Amino acid sequence: MKSPVQVAVIGGGVVGASVLYHLAKAGWTDAVLIERSELTSGSTWHAAGGMHTINGDPNVAKLQQYTIDLYKEIEAASGQSCGLHLTGGLMLAGTPERWDWLKMVNARGRYLGMKLEMVSVDEAARLFPLMDKRHFVGALYDPIEGHVDPWGVTMAYAKAAQLKGAAIERYNRVVDLVARSYGG
Repeated sequence: MKSPVQVAVIGGGVVGASVLYHLAKAGWTDAVLIERSELTSGSTWHAAGGMHTINGDPNVAKLQQYTIDLYKEIEAASGQSCGLHLTGGLMLAGTPERWDWLKMVNARGRYLGMKLEMVSVDEAARLFPLMDKRHFVGALYDPIEGHVDPWGVTMAYAKAAQLKGAAIERYNRVVDLVARSYGG
């Protein structure tokens, strides 16, 4: 008989499945994800799946970079495609002040190990032909910006977590939580 569950994760979207995967990866195989319906039946089903690494908070930027790198790991571990499309992305500067701000973002990104690149207006227009160069002074290019399939990401996390010993219980509505002290 399997030992009692020590950790319960509630909600089976991208975040819940990611938490379950990270718990299992850390060795917490007595974890279970509890979902009231089917995985991705909540807000995940209409999520756009856009992703980028540029953020005003360097901790969030590093977390976003970690997550994008993680998609390859969970695809390999689970055999489930995340629908990862690294299209690259531009942050455009329409004023000299915005250009200076993008330079600061680029410097912070380099410090965090990101592969950002300052590009000229001409290079930005080459990357984004619909752009009207007259309105911009330059851009910051992020090569790992893009999008994923939120359903695929959730399923990849879920399968990778299960392969590490975690469990998923679908069609179970949680109506109460009772905290217990942990004696370990």
